[in-house]
Amino acid sequence: MEADIFQQIAREIDEFKNQSISIVKSLEFNQLKTIERIYRYYNSTYEGGDIDSEGYKKYFFNIVRNPCYVATKAIDFDTKDITLLTPPGQNPIKTWLADRDLKFWMKEKNFGKILNRIFFELPIFGSVVLKIIEGDIYFVDLRYFYVEQSAESLKSASYVIELHYYTPDELRKIGKKLGWDNVEETIRAWRETKEPYICIVERYGEVPESWLKEDGDEQNYVYSRFICYLAEKEEKNKSFAGYILKKDKLDLETEFPYWEIHWEKIPGRWLGIGMVERLFDPQMRVNEEINLRVKSSYFASLNIFQTSDESINKNLLTDIPNGQIIVTRSGITRVPTEERNLSAFETEHRLWLQNRDELTMAFDVIRGERLPAGTPLGSAILASTMATSYFDQIRENVALEIKELLMKKIIPNFIKERSKEHYLKLVGEDLEQWNEWELLKELEVKKWEFVAKNGRLPSRFQYEMMKTLLREQKKKQKSKSIKIPKDYYKDLQYWLEIEITGEATDVRIKSANLQVALQAITVDPTLLTDPIKKKIFAKILEAGGISIADLEAGQETPSLAEVATQEVGKRAGGGVSAPSIPITPILGEGETKV
Repeated sequence: MEADIFQQIAREIDEFKNQSISIVKSLEFNQLKTIERIYRYYNSTYEGGDIDSEGYKKYFFNIVRNPCYVATKAIDFDTKDITLLTPPGQNPIKTWLADRDLKFWMKEKNFGKILNRIFFELPIFGSVVLKIIEGDIYFVDLRYFYVEQSAESLKSASYVIELHYYTPDELRKIGKKLGWDNVEETIRAWRETKEPYICIVERYGEVPESWLKEDGDEQNYVYSRFICYLAEKEEKNKSFAGYILKKDKLDLETEFPYWEIHWEKIPGRWLGIGMVERLFDPQMRVNEEINLRVKSSYFASLNIFQTSDESINKNLLTDIPNGQIIVTRSGITRVPTEERNLSAFETEHRLWLQNRDELTMAFDVIRGERLPAGTPLGSAILASTMATSYFDQIRENVALEIKELLMKKIIPNFIKERSKEHYLKLVGEDLEQWNEWELLKELEVKKWEFVAKNGRLPSRFQYEMMKTLLREQKKKQKSKSIKIPKDYYKDLQYWLEIEITGEATDVRIKSANLQVALQAITVDPTLLTDPIKKKIFAKILEAGGISIADLEAGQETPSLAEVATQEVGKRAGGGVSAPSIPITPILGEGETKV
C-alpha cells in the first residue's frame, strides 16, 4: 500500500501548486501564488525582476508595509495582560500563585516573543499557523505549508502537508531522535538527484486503515500522519515512489499539532485575508504611476532643439563653443519635453493612497501623523473612533483564539512542568499581597494564643497593636521565595482573562486620570473606606483605565506610635503629647501602659 500514499501525496501537492479554486463565479484563488505575491509585495520586489522591456529600472513604491505596522501595534497585547481568575468556590490563593507562576514560566519560555511574532505576521499574511510539539511552539512557514485550499479549518481539511528541508546530517540527527525508519535509504536516493536539500513530507489526513497496517480494513478510514520521502520515477505515467520514515494513527482532537489564527476569513477559502492582499490592486497601480513619472523625468531632462535649416547639423552642447554665432536661414528652437501631466499624476496618486487608508483603516490619525490643515476636529475624532473600533474587534478575535490556545495547550503544559516541587520568588506588590494574606493567618493564630493565655479576647487596641507589629516586621522583607509543593496545581480550577484594552490607553490621559483620582481622595479620604463610595469610585477609576486595587496596595501602614496615639487620644479626649512605645510590646498581660 506504500505506492498508494505516494500517489495520494503527489496529487495533493500538484493540486495545491497548480490548480485554483473558484470561490464564486469569476473569483479564482490559488493559495501558493497568493503567498508568493505577498512576499514579493512586502519586500518591494517584482516577479519578473526590476528591469522592464525597454531596459529601464522599475521602482517599487511600497504602500503595504506601513498599514501592517499600524495593524500590529493596534492589536498588540503582552503576557502581563493574561490573568488567571478564581471560579466561585475555589481557592483564591492557589489561583493567585498559579497566575504569578504562569507569568514567570511564560517569561522563561519567551512567550512574549511568540505573541509579538503572531501580531507581526498576522496582518501581513492573514493567517498564522503554530505547531505545538511537546509543549514547545514553532511557527510554520506558509511557503511550505500545503492545505486543502477551500477548507474551513485545518482540522476539517482533507489533507495538511508540511514540507521540511534537511541536509543529510540534519536528517540523521532528527531521524535518530524521533525513531524514523529508512533514513539511510532516503539519503542514498536523494544523492542520485540534483536537489540541494532532502525534502521530507509530513502529511495529515484520513486514509484507509489498510495503508497503516497490513490487516487493516480498506473500507475503514482513520486519521493518520505519514512522514515520507517522495521520489518521482522517470516514466510516461510518472508514478511515484519513495520511503516511509514514520506512519501512525492519530486522535484528531488531542494529537493534531497545528493551531491556526486568522486576521479576517471569508467562506470558500482557508487562508485569511491580510493587509497586503487587500492592497494588491492599489500597490500595482501606484507602481505603474510612479514608474511613468520616472520615465517622464528622463525625457524632461533632455535638451533637444529643432530647426528647418538642413545646413545645421551639430550638437549644441558638444560641438558649439561658448559664444559662437550660428548663422541659419531659420531660427533654432527647443523641443518641449517637460512633463505637462504632473497635476493628473498627483491627483491619481492621492486617490490611491486614500483608497489604501480606506481598505486598511490606517488613517493618518491612527498612524500618528499630523492631520491636513483645515480638517475639522469632529471628522478626526470620528475617523479615529471608527478605526479603533475596527481594530478592537480584530484584537478581540485574536485574543479569543490565543485564549483557547492557552486553555487547551499552553497552561496544561505549564501545570505538567510545574508539577515538581519548586520555589516562586515574590517581590514588590506581589510580596505585599502575599504578606497581607500571611498577616491575616498569623493574626488569627496570635488572637487565639492570647485567648488561651488570658481567657478573653484582646481589646481593639491590643488587636491593632498585634497587626501593626506583624505588618512592620514583614515590611522589612525585600523578596520572599514561596515553596510550591509537588502537584500543587494538579486540581487547579481557573478562569482565564486577557485584558485587551490596556494597550490602547493613552499614557497622557491615564496620567491625567490619576491626578484627578489623587485630588478626589485628598478632598474625601472616605472614598477608599466607605463601602458605597468605594464601589462607585472603583467604577469611575475603571472607566479611566485605573484599578482601585493599585491604589489600595500603596496605602501606608500606621506605625506603632500612631496606633497608640490614636488610642490615647480616644481615651483622653483632648490634646496629649505623643507617648513613647516600648520596642517590643508585651501582648497578653493586660493592656500596655502608655
